[in-house]
Amino acid sequence: MIRFFWQKMMLLSVLGLMVVSQVAVAENVDDVIKKVQKKYRSAKNIHIEFTEKVRFSLTGTEVEVPAVLQMEGQDKFRLESEDQLVVNNGETFWRFNKLDSQVLVDYAKKSDQDVMLNTFLNDFRDQYYAQLLEEMKIEGVNHYVIRLTPKPNENSIFTSVKIWVKDKDWEIDRLIYEDYNTNETEYVISKTNFDPKFQETLFSFNPPEGIEVIDLRL
Repeated sequence: MIRFFWQKMMLLSVLGLMVVSQVAVAENVDDVIKKVQKKYRSAKNIHIEFTEKVRFSLTGTEVEVPAVLQMEGQDKFRLESEDQLVVNNGETFWRFNKLDSQVLVDYAKKSDQDVMLNTFLNDFRDQYYAQLLEEMKIEGVNHYVIRLTPKPNENSIFTSVKIWVKDKDWEIDRLIYEDYNTNETEYVISKTNFDPKFQETLFSFNPPEGIEVIDLRL
């Protein structure tokens, strides 16, 4: 009986530690998310240099494109890569295809930003559940690896998002989206500047001469 009693007490102790550990992890994840969100939302301007890698599961192919994203608040952004330029000033949306020498012009809509990095950085705490997967060191810097799962009321085209967050400065330097076809879109961020000075013309676009303009507002 005494042996059974102590076995039972040990089991309860282990279970109790597991529960406490899970609560601590949950609190830790929430704390990390809050700090990351505060860092990005408190900045008026953000400049991000990154590489986008798209991996197609069906063909096994990968496309890699370097790009620059510049944001002002939650409505204005400029995203530029080798083959396209996307500009949104909060009222007008331009998508310039450099390969086809064609620009689409439309009213700015939330749907234009649904899969954009800028919207994710501003809103991910409200749109996703968070789970801490592991803590790891990358080049001597401690990182939190967190999986984000879309909340049921969010019409997300992604099944999950995995992010790598640097401890202490609370910057995201890597993200991986996975969609319903198990394709992956990865962003590897090489440089982030908070509150740089932007020119007033940065969030507008004047098509160069000879460019075909398709104005969807007409």
